Amino acid sequence: MKQQTKKIARYSALALTAAAVLPMACKKDAENDDPNIVHRDLNVSITSTTSTPSVIDSIDINLDGVYDLGVAVYSSAPGTAAIAAGLHGTLSIYCDTAIATGSIRFIFGTDAGFTAPSPYTLPLNWKSVGVLDVQGTIKTGGIGGKGDKYFSFVFRNGLKIFHGWTKVNISTDRKTLVVKDVAYSVLPDTPIKTGAK
Repeated sequence: MKQQTKKIARYSALALTAAAVLPMACKKDAENDDPNIVHRDLNVSITSTTSTPSVIDSIDINLDGVYDLGVAVYSSAPGTAAIAAGLHGTLSIYCDTAIATGSIRFIFGTDAGFTAPSPYTLPLNWKSVGVLDVQGTIKTGGIGGKGDKYFSFVFRNGLKIFHGWTKVNISTDRKTLVVKDVAYSVLPDTPIKTGAK
């Protein structure tokens, strides 16, 4: 009888520990899900070679039937370039101050947790087109071969501006660009962290 009482006490202590830990685990997950952020998995992959020098794809971020974001990989004998562009003048991408080619800037590729400032505070950083990665005879740089990276964007819906992010991966040989997922806030003029869902 003593042995059975000890076992019951042990199981009771285990059950109490589980009861205390499980709600905390659930609460943590719930805190990570922001009801004001729409997140979608995309897994759009484009690969370019010298035989197919230009591969382009378009993405409708908020599923309103209008393509917002264009991504492309261009390959030629001297090098490759991966770019992203806002379509129809409704989307802008947060760019670095460094010049990638001509007057086009590098896109600010970052890890999770970065918050791009309001487009009104640094308007020179928000561009309709930017280079994610380039390898050429004059310049090489960007996020190729660096694993998953994020870039921030804003898009306009009527007079309102909405903030979002896109996660991308560019292969080490710079010929394949994967657009993994995208998220945006449904609250106008509300910056969000890259990776926030």
